[in-house]
Amino acid sequence: MSDENYLQALCAGDTQRIRSIYQQYAGQIQRWVEDNNGSAADAQDLFQDGLIAIYDRYCGSDFQLSSSFGALLFGICKRKWFDRLKEKNRETVVRKVEEERYNDDHDPSIDSEAAFQELQKQETLAKTFALLSAQCQQMLTLLGRGVAAEQIALQLSIANANAVYQSKHRCMSRWKELFSSSSKS
Repeated sequence: MSDENYLQALCAGDTQRIRSIYQQYAGQIQRWVEDNNGSAADAQDLFQDGLIAIYDRYCGSDFQLSSSFGALLFGICKRKWFDRLKEKNRETVVRKVEEERYNDDHDPSIDSEAAFQELQKQETLAKTFALLSAQCQQMLTLLGRGVAAEQIALQLSIANANAVYQSKHRCMSRWKELFSSSSKS
């Protein structure tokens, strides 16, 4: 049967000729799915979905096959299978996160300790930021807001954008130094 006949059989709902589509292509799809982390049942579902997608998309329109029917079917099945694998992966990740979240062995004091340490870090960053010069504070604040270096140069009377980046580097180094020495105490 020709590729165009396969499409016509599917669109017409010709059961006997549709069986020949199954005989011709189902085994190939099944082997491919099994080679790509699927089962025979997954392959059967996927094959059905592929045929339905072709029917929904191309039957009733003036579609002309530009490739083989098998290539069209395989391409659709392949795309659908990868979508399913992505979805399964997302579900697995969510399931794992939720499982860890509600695990009886989980110690909530660990979360509160981490939150407390993060709060202390933020407080230390704020205290050490206050120890920087007024110009460093202004420049880092403006850069943090996304203001362009040229604009900051004009606003803070700095020679040019390159000088702003050099000053930023010096200010960040000083801030890191202050944070480091404050964290040790």
